[in-house]
Amino acid sequence: MNFMWDMAIRAGEQGRPEQELFFCQAKEYSPFFEPAFPCLNETKVENGRIELNLLYRFADIFQDILAWEGEDRETGAYAQFREFFIDAVLHAILYTDLRDGLTRREVSIRKIQEELLDGSFFRGAAGDFAGMDAGEQYRLASLVLSQMETGSSLGMFRRALKILYPKCLLYQFREDGKKLILYIGMEGTETEKSRFRFVETMFLPVGYELKVFWKYHFGIVGIEGTMRLGETALYE
Repeated sequence: MNFMWDMAIRAGEQGRPEQELFFCQAKEYSPFFEPAFPCLNETKVENGRIELNLLYRFADIFQDILAWEGEDRETGAYAQFREFFIDAVLHAILYTDLRDGLTRREVSIRKIQEELLDGSFFRGAAGDFAGMDAGEQYRLASLVLSQMETGSSLGMFRRALKILYPKCLLYQFREDGKKLILYIGMEGTETEKSRFRFVETMFLPVGYELKVFWKYHFGIVGIEGTMRLGETALYE
């Protein structure tokens, strides 16, 4: 992690939102780095208080306030004001840092992701969508935007499935293309069923019939790998 924005993203991945972070000037730091971690190759944000070398990128903003030599420099009202002022300014800078270079599409994807989580977009799916990690949410939100632009399709449904279940197999009946069989290859827990429900409801085109097999593949005569004793599901 080399910059403040990098640490904020890493903290978010660890479940610590931006508003829980408190940025401050480090007492001990290297002049060659912005973070002030004890280990230069630190990969985790251990707590919400993040110490930085403010002079690395923001000397023009903070050098005067850091160099002030009043009586209450380290304690008292000024010290407390300086600490919270620095945090407030850095959060404002972080807002710009995180959005620097964003395209219009990127902004739209993040907005869809946010609205899927709070239920303002596709209200009934907020709980199902929340059961995914941030990376899965972002990729699915991107597909939602693509679907809004081009319409639903079986190909879009297949891409959404592969985000959650990379090894899944989707079969389409030759005689009736509207009938599908899906083999996921993992235990159908309540959590997984909730995650799958979001994909099915959001991306499966209207008019298709879908049969789902979770842990065990259905048996196919002549295909040895699908006819293992105790590991074969019956297709009804």
